[in-house]
Amino acid sequence: MTLAILYKIFGGLHMLMGVMMGLGLGALPEAWEPSVGITTMAEHFGSALLVVGFMFWMLPSWTSEAQLKKATMPLIGAQVLLVLVPLYHAYGSRTIDIDGFFYGLVGVSLILIGLFYSKAR
Repeated sequence: MTLAILYKIFGGLHMLMGVMMGLGLGALPEAWEPSVGITTMAEHFGSALLVVGFMFWMLPSWTSEAQLKKATMPLIGAQVLLVLVPLYHAYGSRTIDIDGFFYGLVGVSLILIGLFYSKAR
């Protein structure tokens, strides 16, 4: 698996999550009531995920292999943040539910981070 393919997988995953958030297909925690504020926040978060996903998807075609390797290490930091924030909300503030989907998404994210690290070295 090449670094370019990893970028496309990561980008595609985030674009899918963005569409789910933007269309309201993501599950809200039980204690939350659907409201204009929550819906608006989900749409904005979903659009941000779409942009992040698109940037990761396109980055391999915008850069050389050497530039892509150089860009990967700082971007791993951003990916780690995208894992740490949900973990904080799940275990620290307990504001999101912990289920199989949560663990699956964290697991896939950690695997992708590891693959990015190994391919960028």
